[in-house]
Amino acid sequence: MEHLFLDFVQNEKTFAWLYQFLIMVLVSMVPFAPIPVLAAFIASNHDFLPGLLINMLGTTTGSLLLYLLSKRLLRSVALKYLTKRQYLTKYFELIETNGFLAVLLGRIIPILPSAGINLIAGISNVGFVAFITATFLGKLPTILAFSLVGHQMAEGNWDTVLIIVLYLFALFLLGKKLKQKWSR
Repeated sequence: MEHLFLDFVQNEKTFAWLYQFLIMVLVSMVPFAPIPVLAAFIASNHDFLPGLLINMLGTTTGSLLLYLLSKRLLRSVALKYLTKRQYLTKYFELIETNGFLAVLLGRIIPILPSAGINLIAGISNVGFVAFITATFLGKLPTILAFSLVGHQMAEGNWDTVLIIVLYLFALFLLGKKLKQKWSR
């Protein structure tokens, strides 16, 4: 099974980019999925731009699909997710007030898992165009960083990797601080 997975994601097969894209679509629909690891791995198997495109388009497509599913079919799942976590009430208030800004900030600063943002946006009044635009713009910095880490690791540029990891760690700490503030 492990060998089959590696065959899918490594760049040795003709349609590896398609398998990698589909894996990113599916993984981006699951809370707490290892997106950073997969994005870095995919980027390490390509030139930088193709790796970045596979990661960006895959995660954005997965986010869009889960958003649409929560608008139509997963409303009860999304409401259950929302009521389980106290800090999400404040995020939901923000998303109802300014959906574009809430989705954008939620993507840039890891306040909650990407799948959670998709579910909450789906049950809120965030429109399709605002959601997809905020998702793409908000995912770009982190997916760019994950892809760059993978590409730089493959090239052996560890100084660059360290700088990017520090940037991602700072975003993580900022997200944790916001969660604590919203939990009060």
